[in-house]
Formats: sequence, structure tokens, C-alpha cells
Amino acid sequence: MVIVKGKRTFRIVQLIILIYILFEIIYNERYLKSETPVPGVIRVTLKAPDNLEIPPYCNGATMCTFWGANEILYPSDSAGYAFVTTRASARNYPNPLGCNSLRTTSPSDPCFFKPTNNNVTILPTSYIGDDDRAFYKGEVTSIAIRNGLMTGTLYYSDGKTVYATRTNASRMKENPRADGGIFTVQDLLTASSADLDAPSTAPGANKTAGETYRLSGIVIIHYQNVRLKKHDIVYSYLPRVIDGNEYKVTENIHNSTDGSITLIDRHGIRFVFQQHGLIGVFDFVTLLTKFVAESPELIVEIIMLRFVPEKEVYREVKFDEIPQRRGEYNV
Repeated sequence: MVIVKGKRTFRIVQLIILIYILFEIIYNERYLKSETPVPGVIRVTLKAPDNLEIPPYCNGATMCTFWGANEILYPSDSAGYAFVTTRASARNYPNPLGCNSLRTTSPSDPCFFKPTNNNVTILPTSYIGDDDRAFYKGEVTSIAIRNGLMTGTLYYSDGKTVYATRTNASRMKENPRADGGIFTVQDLLTASSADLDAPSTAPGANKTAGETYRLSGIVIIHYQNVRLKKHDIVYSYLPRVIDGNEYKVTENIHNSTDGSITLIDRHGIRFVFQQHGLIGVFDFVTLLTKFVAESPELIVEIIMLRFVPEKEVYREVKFDEIPQRRGEYNV
């Protein structure tokens, strides 16, 4: 009696490989013919909470001032990013007699504006009170579909744990006029594991004085991933902190009444939005291409062993045949 040594093991290995390839194609949606969607423009607005509270950090050495949503968000209507002020100071520089700083002819002109010691502090360094409870609303404007009609998920920075989910129904329940994803600033900070009262890791931060992110500012990258699930297009938010960064903006205001200039020094949270993702549909040619690309050796083996006229010759070369003695069992 003659048997083929290892033939059963070979078939089992082939089956395992085939199952793995099918799992890889199905799980990673390699059967889809996909393309990158045209990104929409992300507009960001801010809404103050209905009832302002005095947070604990206002009871320290640095005083607090309370601003409206338009003053906290700078600029008040931005696209692709948002800057939320957490600390500010302001100084006013009087206009020299007979000067117009907007019409200087050269840098050597005596009316050319340069910050000097001749200024009046109109706002000492202050925290912005209760700004982390303000509501952030992001709206993607697109010709095809806006995110107010899609299900959105906010993840923690690990990209796996869900922090919150927003559906069209939940948005309408919270705010019937909602046309985009609505979260509080604290939601985004918590999801990105950012603590404004933690010591700042920025190189320019005063670590000896214990400068915090609330003082120095922080940068958070905010990802949006779009994925196709049957007929439902969904998206997700994945916020992450860029470690070792601070962010500040100096706002220059020219006062037309007296010609003076006010400089507002702002530190805070900069949210940067990046859109990524693919949109795809099932395509048999794509499926066949991926399957052949993932398993060329397996396909060749099956064809050579089953379909070609010389399949018997190939089997003899492929497998070692040994005689089996009486009383012996092949494993």
C-alpha cells in the first residue's frame, strides 16, 4: 500500500491560508473600489454655556475675566482650525500727536508703530473663566452631504475607545437647529487626554514657575475619518495632543477714535482639523485582483494539482511517497 506523506497536513495548511486571505479581504474591505472624497470646508463656531460658573483655577494668583464666545474664539469664524483663548492680556499704546500709524511711508517714519514702554495696561494677565465648558460646533460644508446628517463618533486618543457618539436623532433632541457635530471644549480636551492645568512641556514654558498649558497654550490635531458601511456614510473624530507645543496669537486693534493701538496677547488651544478617508463601492474586478495578489502561490498550486493535463506528474514531483508497512499508521 502506498500513501502520500504529509498530504493531509498540506491540505490543512492550504485551508488555513485560504481562510486568512478571505478574512483579510473582507475585514479590511479590499473588495471595494475606493477613491478619496472631495474634502469639505470645516467651519467652527463657539457657544457659551447658558450659566457661567467660576471655576477653581480662578481662585489662584492669576485672576479670571469672562468673555463672550466671539471674544474667546479667534478669529470668530475660521475654517479648518479653531483657536480658543485660555489666557489673555491687553495693552493700549497711545498715538503720538499728529501721527497716523496706518499711513507711514517707511520704517524710519516717526509715526511707524513700535511697542514701547509708553502704554497702559487695560487687561493684566488673566485666565478666561469657564471657557472649557463652551460648546464647540464643527460643520462640514459639502455639495454631497453634510455631517449633520451622518452618525459621528468621538474617540479617545488611542483611536479605539469611544468617548461619545452623535447621531442625527441625538443632535435634534439636544438642539433642533443643529447642523453639525456639537461638543464642549472639555469633551475634546478629555478625549485627547489634555489637561490645561498640567505643567506645560513646551520648550518656551517657564517650568520653574510651574507654567501650565492654560498659560502657555496647546495644539491639538483633530482627525476626521470617513468610511463606507453599506449605504450609511459615517465619520469619526480622533483628537490628539502635539506634545511640547504652545500656541499664542497677538491681536492688533487700531482704534479709529483716537488713533491708539491695542495689542491683545492671547494664549490658548489651537484645534487643527484634517480630513482623511475613502469612499468605495463593491467591485468584482477589484475583489478578483486583490485575491490573486494576496494568494498567487495558492492559486498556482490549485491549478497545477487539479486542472492542468499534467496534474498527475506534478503530484508525483510535489509529494514524497513512502511505502507503509503492515501494522504502521500514518499520522
